[in-house]
Amino acid sequence: MSKQEQAISILKRFSDVELDRFIAYFGIIYPADESNGEMEERRAAFERMKSVCRYIPDLDEKKELEEYRKGKYGE
Repeated sequence: MSKQEQAISILKRFSDVELDRFIAYFGIIYPADESNGEMEERRAAFERMKSVCRYIPDLDEKKELEEYRKGKYGE
């Protein structure tokens, strides 16, 4: 029995609910059809996301808290 035949025999034993879960899970790992432009959309979205990224300097929490307390309580 080939690997494909083994896989088919396992899939035939799945209920509809189990098949839905299987398809959902493996659809993420192995998309059925990437030729419809979905991959290009994802790449474009990622590039837009990268374009809004900017450098944020390190935050000194203790200093910020001390300045806030001085401003609020005058200490």
